[in-house]
Amino acid sequence: MVFIVHNYINLTNGIEAIPKLDGEHKFIRIQSTWCEQKAFDKIIQDLDYDFLMNLALGHKCIVYDFGARKPIPRAVYQGLEFVKYVLNRRWLNKEYITNVNRSKNKERRNNCNDYFIKCYEQLEDRTKKKLDYFLPYINTDVIDMECVTDCTEHDGDKEFYREVLRKAV
Repeated sequence: MVFIVHNYINLTNGIEAIPKLDGEHKFIRIQSTWCEQKAFDKIIQDLDYDFLMNLALGHKCIVYDFGARKPIPRAVYQGLEFVKYVLNRRWLNKEYITNVNRSKNKERRNNCNDYFIKCYEQLEDRTKKKLDYFLPYINTDVIDMECVTDCTEHDGDKEFYREVLRKAV
């Protein structure tokens, strides 16, 4: 199998990573607001088909995002962790054990599995059908998704992000 890596910039704060990347990047939007609102079905429904197809094919997908007040944004420690949980369960029939560290204390870990089980059971049929579309194309036994995160000093600074994007073109 050919080893392929896709870089995904989580809008908006992830734009900050673009100058540090070599090669191409794509955009994705995992909304931290939806995590706060516990709208996990919306998160799955809104996932980009390119992103899902690349994961189904076994390609490594690296998502870049920057947190406003913490080094790991909510879109990553809840949103993308839920995506990993759902894809492992739905596509690979595997249990994905969350082990998220969202604090500066490297020893502290949060297992969200009990919560994610409940959220998974509440997914709408149309959401499951969207994921099931990719079943014939699964060419992996691992959901190969990584996240690169850090804190930002530019949260809400549209002009900064506009300038980064302008220079990247």
